[in-house]
Amino acid sequence: MKDLLLTNWTLWRITRLVFAFVFIVSGIFRYDPILILGGVFLLFHALLNTCGLCVGNSCDINPKKNGKI
Repeated sequence: MKDLLLTNWTLWRITRLVFAFVFIVSGIFRYDPILILGGVFLLFHALLNTCGLCVGNSCDINPKKNGKI
């Protein structure tokens, strides 16, 4: 779990984390539970580096073993 939280921080993962905090803070100030839920959703995905559409890492691109493209 520690490796999952501390490794593979890409620009897209950091962007999701920033948007999560923006949504949560905005939702708190506006008393909007939908914004807070959206922020928590993005926070969950940013921290665990998961995607809601990729079940079982099915979106991973596996390199070819013979070295050719």
